[in-house]
Parts: sequence; C-alpha cells; structure tokens
Amino acid sequence: MNNFVKCSLIWLPMELIIDFDKIKDPAKKEWLLHTLKLMGIKFEAMEKPQTVAQYNEDLENGDAEIAAGEFTNAEDLKIEARQW
Repeated sequence: MNNFVKCSLIWLPMELIIDFDKIKDPAKKEWLLHTLKLMGIKFEAMEKPQTVAQYNEDLENGDAEIAAGEFTNAEDLKIEARQW
C-alpha cells in the first residue's frame, strides 16, 4: 500500500498531497504530522492500492532476501522476544 496524506490548507484554496512512502526517515514523518496538527492544518491519511507490478516486485525482493539468508526463523524470534 502507498500511504498519502491529503492536506487542506485553510488560508490557500488548494490541496496538498504528500506521498509518505517517499519519506524514509520515520522521525521526519512524525515531525510532519506533528507540524500539520500544530498549525491547525486539517489532513486525512489515504491509502492507494498497490499495483500488480509493485506487488510482484515486493515478492521478488522478499525471495531475494530469503535466498541471501536475511530472515528470522520462529526459534530465533522466540529467543529475541525473550530479551524484550
């Protein structure tokens, strides 16, 4: 899913659409949402359906990670969870 935030700017007759998937830093995403709320800018989060091409790319990337050994099995996850 692609995540977007649609903002209605009160003092300007326009809408601004921000593609959250392009903001890689979680702190920047949180800062943006906090700033919008602080400024009183109304916004709504929207999700755009994933395309078949994006889905297939995600599957290929996941298969490549597994083939490279970049995964956590159930036993390792249980051990890791005990340390939380």
